[in-house]
Amino acid sequence: MAENKPVRKPQQKRSIETKEKILSAAYALFCEKGYFSTTTNEIAKVAKVSIGSLYAYYKDKDTILLDILERYNQSFLKVHQDLSAEIELYKNDPKKWLRLLIENLIEVHQTSKALNREMEILCFTMPQVAAAVAKQREKTWQTTLDSFHSSSQYITAKDPEAAAIIAFNLISSIVDQIVFFKNEIDEERILQTGIDTVYHLLMC
Repeated sequence: MAENKPVRKPQQKRSIETKEKILSAAYALFCEKGYFSTTTNEIAKVAKVSIGSLYAYYKDKDTILLDILERYNQSFLKVHQDLSAEIELYKNDPKKWLRLLIENLIEVHQTSKALNREMEILCFTMPQVAAAVAKQREKTWQTTLDSFHSSSQYITAKDPEAAAIIAFNLISSIVDQIVFFKNEIDEERILQTGIDTVYHLLMC
């Protein structure tokens, strides 16, 4: 029955705070217990709201998850947008710009590491999650490509667009290696070598 009720779009401060409590509680539980092991009753309990209040804002657990993923995606997009807007400031030191980009992406991944792992599993069982992940990758890829285009005067690769695709994948691999894998060597060495590799691909 809850799924048939219209959900509220919070406008007032109290309503916004209630929705934030629900999202924060769901995020914590999904990371701790996993999506499938978490119930809406548990989310409401941790958020300290009634189950009725939860269903006033979300028709089911899936919509809570998709809202969390949207915010998660926006955090990645913001990193790319912020650094893209500042790329001109680093025209004389592009390696510093690349370092800032990768370090910021690592930070976002680190703060949501458990959710990342959960998403990998959910992509195989929930098409809407797979679609959200694909959407996030497409947006971040396009923002990265736009930033490379805006600094095309500094890119010396014979095929800048192909180089940008490879650079994007290299950056993603560097971030994943540092965040999700046990490294036998110092992570700074991986980071610096990755920066050098992307730099030489694009600008040498």
